[in-house]
Amino acid sequence: MKKTIFTLTILLILTFTSVYSQQRTLLGVDFTNDIVDGDLRPGFGLNLTRSFSKRSSLEVGVYYRNYIEGMRFYAMNKNYQINILESYLSIPITYRFSFKYFYVSGGPSFDTFLNWKQQTESDFTITSYDRDPKYNLGLLFKTGTEIKLSDKLIFAPELRFNPILTSERTYFGLGLNLKYDLNKN
Repeated sequence: MKKTIFTLTILLILTFTSVYSQQRTLLGVDFTNDIVDGDLRPGFGLNLTRSFSKRSSLEVGVYYRNYIEGMRFYAMNKNYQINILESYLSIPITYRFSFKYFYVSGGPSFDTFLNWKQQTESDFTITSYDRDPKYNLGLLFKTGTEIKLSDKLIFAPELRFNPILTSERTYFGLGLNLKYDLNKN
């Protein structure tokens, strides 16, 4: 299923690029610092912004993010506090509207559970772990500005708000995006 989601994302990006090839296309690398449940969680990803008018664009991204799940167990007359590091692939698809000095964007985001790792050293070891549901639906809202560094390179800091509706988690933070304009020669 993970391969299917990845393949569909690539096909969407390729279709998106070919349909609007006469407009501006930005390819970006994004570093995120989100706060979720009081913890700072760094992440990273790639995104593609494709304009279809002077002010309107569509953004598609693929991001890696993680979450620490704290679990309590009582076994063999002893209490255990175990932290599990969960890894996710997040795929947001947002509509973006640009004003003169800033932009706003919003749309759905799809998170899929990738894997896990026990972080807490303990004599109690978790041998199996899974998330249900494996796929989560959320909403991503962003606002930011573009700072032109050169004819082809743009720096775009942005504020991000991403509630994940099916898991009741909310990511809020800062994205630092470096974008390359694929249309300028």
